[in-house]
Amino acid sequence: MNSQISEREMPVKPEGLIPQFLTPLVSSLHPGLGIREAKVVNVKSYGEANNEASVSTSTQVTLDVRYDRATQLPTRLLVKMSIPEDVLCSNPELGPLFVNEIDFYQRLRPELHLEAPQAMGGYLDPHSRRFVLLMEDLKPKSPHFNSMTDADDVAVVQGVLDTLAKLHATYWETPRFKTDLSWVENQVAGPMEDMFDTFIRQHVVNELKRERYKREFTQELGTNEAEMYFGEKALKRHQATLAQTFLHGDTHFGNTYSLPNKAGGLIDWQVSCRGFLMHDLGYFIQTALSVEGRRKHERELLQFYREKLREHGVKEPPSADLLWLEYRRSALHGFYLGWLTAPRENYGLEVCVIGNHRTKVACADLETMPLIRELL
Repeated sequence: MNSQISEREMPVKPEGLIPQFLTPLVSSLHPGLGIREAKVVNVKSYGEANNEASVSTSTQVTLDVRYDRATQLPTRLLVKMSIPEDVLCSNPELGPLFVNEIDFYQRLRPELHLEAPQAMGGYLDPHSRRFVLLMEDLKPKSPHFNSMTDADDVAVVQGVLDTLAKLHATYWETPRFKTDLSWVENQVAGPMEDMFDTFIRQHVVNELKRERYKREFTQELGTNEAEMYFGEKALKRHQATLAQTFLHGDTHFGNTYSLPNKAGGLIDWQVSCRGFLMHDLGYFIQTALSVEGRRKHERELLQFYREKLREHGVKEPPSADLLWLEYRRSALHGFYLGWLTAPRENYGLEVCVIGNHRTKVACADLETMPLIRELL
């Protein structure tokens, strides 16, 4: 498929998503299928965020397509793409994220049987570093895209936890990480970790300079950027010694959705990787509920997840005591890399404040920093 697309043909605007370009992408996952017509319905770019929806690292295009033969595949697609003129949205330093998400949808999504957008094809040009990623548009399923502005709903949280448990159980301690899944990055070394160490860390520093509330939240925890950075590195090294599985990698509540039957889904797989389950589990619970709701339900939700992990095939899941300890440690990730990084342009100011507040209070409640200092 890659040989059929040249840098010259990579679209520089949504209008470039024409059948001649789209067909090789779709046929890479659905052999013999072509696109006869394509119509741009909507375009959302970086900075068009509010408290209910967001666009962070990519332009998002809604596209109606007509195939060249009968198929049950969706006719309304969501396209994530880089636009050369929009340097904020197509930042080359974020290249590892784009490569990683395309790899997930091209190489892993087709074998997964869980709630997430269906893969429809993707490509990143190695010369221009521009990319296009096609997936199912979820709107026909009538999903509710979860937001931290929602009222607490434990059933919604449980629906997503069930999906996370199914994902983690599918790749629990799999030997495939040494064979056909060796391309999946770990959390200790690799292009994504290099990006976190440089570009993303500098972004945290910039956000702390820019936003007074982030500085004061950090001060309330009695820590600073340097200690959190080295603590995050130590946490990842530590959790790399525990049972490994495939992780979504960025499970804040806004990257999940709920179907009318309460089934939980996962979107935005840019940071997917291999690691310990709590990287996903802690971040999700600590952002999915209000402070009061988390305090009330976090232990029962950890137990719910543990039971689901067993139900989905993990014969000996981690003990409840180990889960609680690692849950307490994990709160650092949610605050430092989860929400100190997030600019208001991505999610709107209200959501950014809520995310930082929930994860900061979780760190305080769970006495996270003393536990992290034990790893340094």
